[in-house]
Amino acid sequence: MKEFKYISTISKNEIEASLVIPCIDESGKHAILIKNSVNKRVSTKYSTDNMNVQMDSVLYFDGKEYFFHILTATKNDDYSIKQFNVIYEYIFKKIESPINGNELGLLISSIEEYFRISPEADLFKTQVGVFGEFLAIKYLHDNGYPEIADKYHTNFYSKHDIEISSDLRIEIKTTLSEKRIHRFSHNQISRNDIKVYVISLLLEEAKEGVSLFELFEEIFNYYHAPDSLLALRKLIKKCGVDEDHHGPKFALNKALDDIRIYNADDLPKISNTIPDEITNIKYDVDCSKTNNIKVDDFIKLLKTN
Repeated sequence: MKEFKYISTISKNEIEASLVIPCIDESGKHAILIKNSVNKRVSTKYSTDNMNVQMDSVLYFDGKEYFFHILTATKNDDYSIKQFNVIYEYIFKKIESPINGNELGLLISSIEEYFRISPEADLFKTQVGVFGEFLAIKYLHDNGYPEIADKYHTNFYSKHDIEISSDLRIEIKTTLSEKRIHRFSHNQISRNDIKVYVISLLLEEAKEGVSLFELFEEIFNYYHAPDSLLALRKLIKKCGVDEDHHGPKFALNKALDDIRIYNADDLPKISNTIPDEITNIKYDVDCSKTNNIKVDDFIKLLKTN
């Protein structure tokens, strides 16, 4: 993470050369200076739940004017400082040129959205599901398809977990049961317009296993684009894990050995035509009797799409 230096120690050269400057203000709060695209001298101040905003500020160095917006954290506890570091790394680094007040407003909306994210109500279920998704990404990545990281959704309410192309999608299912039974929405696995493949994972909790946070840290290294990194940060907040709370641990090698890949067309499903008036159909499917696809063959398939 970028070092936040005291504002009084910022040099004139840094002021002139930088678009975004992380710093600590005179009261000891974390702050970020963002270069203004207009030389506006009438400043506007307002506050959100997490930040004080000073739009169109003028800073003076050696008698010269510099035009910036200033965002300052409203809190100074360890958690807030960590979150402020995150938004600098994955939101402010996206800025490639000075921004005006309207653009700053959009940026602040994105920041406040991030701060508002709280852990899911059914936390353990969410943690298990995300661990399975991350493990599937690791599995395909390590078996010769590193492009899988860029195919993983950033919209965590998508119908399928991974979109390889307009014609091919992957759904990841995870269970703690010894039986390979997963719940599907009917229209997840019964599609005529696209091909769907299912990656099935069996997890076993283990005291000496790999935690969700540790797996997250590994997956994090697969990404470089700020939007993707921020999406992962949002997801990890939903899971309620961080450096101090690593979340559940699972037996990694066993889980990797137990991964199976299926063509959704081959899975048991309701085959009768369903009237349009009947919706939201879900059922449990035992995948264990279905022939699975070898990972090498699956990687070849992915690379042709």
